[in-house]
Amino acid sequence: MSLQITTTRVMIQINIIDGKMSICQPRGEQNIHTTMPKVRIEFEKPKVIIDQYQCFAEAGLKNYLDLTKEAARFGYQKVLEGIARIAEDGDRMAQIENGMPPAIPELAEKNAWEELDYNIDFIPKSRPKIDVEGRLKIDWELGKVNIDYKVNKPIINFQRGKVEIYLKQKPSIKIRYIDVKI
Repeated sequence: MSLQITTTRVMIQINIIDGKMSICQPRGEQNIHTTMPKVRIEFEKPKVIIDQYQCFAEAGLKNYLDLTKEAARFGYQKVLEGIARIAEDGDRMAQIENGMPPAIPELAEKNAWEELDYNIDFIPKSRPKIDVEGRLKIDWELGKVNIDYKVNKPIINFQRGKVEIYLKQKPSIKIRYIDVKI
């Protein structure tokens, strides 16, 4: 008696479907708005005014009004000095009776020789008056820069993968009896 045993192995089939992912990144949106700065300049051209009248006056170059006033003052001073000298000489002559030495020769000698005063001076002594007229005015407005930025999120598409496992062949055992006659 004999037995014949036949076995079939189990067979598994595995199907794998890969997952898929795609990423798309749209660019961000940017807007820039600019306000330009403004500058305003106002000016008046400069004028330089130089007044040298005092310098020229010290050198004797005066206008007619000041020259007349100075001559009048000088004349008045000389008149007062003359009156004082005459009064002094009169007083001296009046002292003859007191036994003083003779006054006339003394006064004649005194008035014969004029005392001169020599001096060195530099002109002009004053500086010229210098005035500068003019103006400069600067006004400005600051500019502005406004930046608007919109961030766009990435677009992600994802498809899950799969793993499929199934039986391709079931296991089996077959036992057969073989009758062998001898």
